[in-house]
Amino acid sequence: MKRDALRGRESFHLTIPADENNLSEVRDFISDICQRAGFSKREINNTKLAMDEACTNIIKHAYRDISGEIRIDVDAGPGKVEINIFDRGTPFDWSKVKDPDLQQYVEIGKKGGLGIFLMNRLMDDLDYQATGDGNRLYMLKTAHGVEAAHEPLWVSIRPRWTSTLRFKFAMRATLGLFGLIVFLFTIQYVNQTREIEDQENQAWMNMRSVARTLETKAENALMIDDPFDPQYRELTDFVLERVMKTAAVRYARIINADGIIVASSTIEEFMQPGEIPADARDLPFEGGVWAEKTGLDGEVVRELQIPVLITSDEAASTAPLGRVVLGVSERLVKAQIYDPRLRTGLILAGIFIVGVSLIYLLISVFVKPIQALTDGVRAIGAGSLNDEIRIDGPEEIGEIARAFNEITGRFREAQKSVVEQERMQKEMQVAQEIQHSLLPGRVPKISGYDISSLYRAAKEVGGDYYDFVNVDEDTLGVVVADVSGKGVPGSLVMTMIRTALRMEARGSHSAADVMSRMNDFVTEDMKKGMFVTIFYVILDSKNRIISYASAGHNPMILFRAETDETFFLNPRGFPVGISLPDQTLFRRSIDVEKIKLKKDDMLVIYTDGVTEAMNTQREQYGEDRLLALLKQHGRMSPDEFIEALNEDIARFTGGYPQNDDITVVAIKEKLAADDVLFGIRKKLLDLVDVEGLTVAEACTRMKVSPSTYYRYRKRLTELGERGLKNKTLRTDQEIRRVSIEQRKELLQIIREDARLGAKRIASRFNEGRREEDMLTASLAYDEPKRIRPNTYE
Repeated sequence: MKRDALRGRESFHLTIPADENNLSEVRDFISDICQRAGFSKREINNTKLAMDEACTNIIKHAYRDISGEIRIDVDAGPGKVEINIFDRGTPFDWSKVKDPDLQQYVEIGKKGGLGIFLMNRLMDDLDYQATGDGNRLYMLKTAHGVEAAHEPLWVSIRPRWTSTLRFKFAMRATLGLFGLIVFLFTIQYVNQTREIEDQENQAWMNMRSVARTLETKAENALMIDDPFDPQYRELTDFVLERVMKTAAVRYARIINADGIIVASSTIEEFMQPGEIPADARDLPFEGGVWAEKTGLDGEVVRELQIPVLITSDEAASTAPLGRVVLGVSERLVKAQIYDPRLRTGLILAGIFIVGVSLIYLLISVFVKPIQALTDGVRAIGAGSLNDEIRIDGPEEIGEIARAFNEITGRFREAQKSVVEQERMQKEMQVAQEIQHSLLPGRVPKISGYDISSLYRAAKEVGGDYYDFVNVDEDTLGVVVADVSGKGVPGSLVMTMIRTALRMEARGSHSAADVMSRMNDFVTEDMKKGMFVTIFYVILDSKNRIISYASAGHNPMILFRAETDETFFLNPRGFPVGISLPDQTLFRRSIDVEKIKLKKDDMLVIYTDGVTEAMNTQREQYGEDRLLALLKQHGRMSPDEFIEALNEDIARFTGGYPQNDDITVVAIKEKLAADDVLFGIRKKLLDLVDVEGLTVAEACTRMKVSPSTYYRYRKRLTELGERGLKNKTLRTDQEIRRVSIEQRKELLQIIREDARLGAKRIASRFNEGRREEDMLTASLAYDEPKRIRPNTYE
């Protein structure tokens, strides 16, 4: 294909593995090129969206069952960008491409197949060629209008100084980093100032050592009254030698008891009077004094005068024999002192600049698509159907944005006549299909746990949401949420929650930290009056420990198969999206609890659509029926339990319309935690003893520290393999809990006599019970305080 030879034309190249995780690199690559070409912000977003769609289709279809690379070549000039995308995957039959019938898509609720149509609308030219050497997709985009083609780069990317989510988070992070830098600089400045003072003190102590040497040498000479004695000449030579050896010493003198200079580095001063300066100040040692003087060249000299004492014991109390005078250059002394404070300040300033750059880059990457979707949702909520939602970010957000763009376009036409209302209903069904596509298509596999789920939407687009997030290869996050609003607004809020949660959950093992950061992201962009309740569970398949947190959601139910007891697990927390008076209140209020399951135990997370399902008499299904069903079917697999629950709700409601979404996730423990830990220990030891790996190699493969290996080895030596297997792991997760059945009895005792104290309540409860079923007074006291809304009364 012929191309224009424009002035200032540049070529760019990028090669990436065919993996969706690399799409962000493609977006940044094409965005930078479009900015260089002078594209407007809208044209940049259109080009990035077309590139995202093209690369996604190549990854999903051309490389469906194989791996490979995608090469992107771009020729760019002012107002024009030509893109060639090359791959070696399965070719596409371009001859079958036709403009789709959107009306039919709406009527049959079809999904997919609109990628080529979308790229055709976004780009000015599109062409595809398949050859034996590979496949090439050509796309052309030009800026519309001379002004747009030559628009300066700073105009298209200048910041919007508004109260956007991106700007606020960037400013907060910058201020936090600035505070950290100031704190570190203050600490370093104080420490380095002390070091400088220590160096200065040491330098003056060195000068004191020089004076002490002269004092020792002068002691014998000063005992002789004749200043022309040969010992005085030797003393003068020694003084000259010392002055020449010590760079900081400008002059030195020896003065006898009569105040006459008897030895000096300046020969002319011999037999001249030597006086103590009037402004002399005492030295902190041996009765000496010092004073500052200015030399002939303007140099500041510190003059030290130290008495020469008789050191023999029998004469120690006599008067001084004379004085040693030492003139020291302050400039040369200070020149020997290293001051690192300026260098430290420059280093920290550089760190601050780099940190701010990274902060703004990361905030832009993570928050920009959510902010764009939020702005679009606000516009739709305000009744504006003229602007399209443009998303540059995760595919699922772009998909829902494109769907609602098409829906809003049809809303404008539907307002002209009553007949068009039917089409609105069809489009809502398309939105429902897109929402369902955002829910997990399958339940992930995780070692030692069996998981099943149930989801039934009450309206066309529901407000319930559940998802599974891979925290790392050994850890899975399970989330169940309920949005207060239904329909389109609830679906969009659900999309924001899903994106924020997935972004924050990866790599984080703190349920409270994940939900706190997610709340910070979405609160300011949610419509007033809307909120989301969330229950988030983290399954650690390696350590067999489950941690969980709740943002105002229904309690999770624990069924203990061994004792046939049920427990409400209801940690404290505010719902997400509520504007609290204190921005830190959400983070401070949310609690994290941990638990260690036993084999065949089951956890059930649900939304209030289950317990509030109504029959024809307007009676609710209720928690009693849910608990009874769990105790009856809790020993089944999660799939069987979910099926039994679904059938029981259907029998109870008798076909009465569903008022709320129904979502349930059931998690069953398949393994005994101690057996799992024994297996890990034995495999680690066998890698060294049987396979011959080094300790470092075995620990790297098992992802443990060498200290863990030596601890297991020591335990095996002490207890043997049987002891190693039977040695249970003590954890803080085995917290004594009060079951729902026990709680009922406690509350009944309190109702009968509210004046009873904790000890008497526990005493009444424990009457006739086995020791392992008894409750302590502290549990009887604490349990009523744990009861919160959504908890069994």
